[in-house]
Amino acid sequence: MRLSPARVIVVVALILTAYLIQSALLARMGLPGAAPDLVLVTVIGLAMAVGPTAGTAIGFASGVLIGLAPPGAGPLGQTAAVYAVIGFISGHLTLAPGRTPRSVAVAVAGLCAASVVSMAVLGLMLGSHVISAPHVLWLTVTTAVYGFVLAYVALPAVGYLLCGAVDQGAWA
Repeated sequence: MRLSPARVIVVVALILTAYLIQSALLARMGLPGAAPDLVLVTVIGLAMAVGPTAGTAIGFASGVLIGLAPPGAGPLGQTAAVYAVIGFISGHLTLAPGRTPRSVAVAVAGLCAASVVSMAVLGLMLGSHVISAPHVLWLTVTTAVYGFVLAYVALPAVGYLLCGAVDQGAWA
């Protein structure tokens, strides 16, 4: 799918909305483990719709947003690098009509878990902080569960706003 100017506006609006919901609501819910990462799930859904090149750019831009916004987690660019790689990988997973919602949700959960492990490894490589293996395991499991659940909520909205509405002329 080609990103027209109208689609770029929809992508920016989706990422900003996901960030606001994540920081204002999801991060303050006090759920066990990691906070649900709606921005990452949105990046994964967008990348699945637009392909690996645009998915990498969307992931990188979203990661920079997360890194710049308070409270920044880790060195600047760490989240952007991980989100860019996740966007690239997600871009190779298509939202083909034959895929079941469960298989897409499992893929999202796996990519969310991979992001936690990648952040931990990259953090250790950069010397930003030391995390214990059981803590990383707990964050990985909870992030995967939250990603699985968020996939059922976020991906239909992303698909409708980016693909359905734009293709039918409602947004472009």
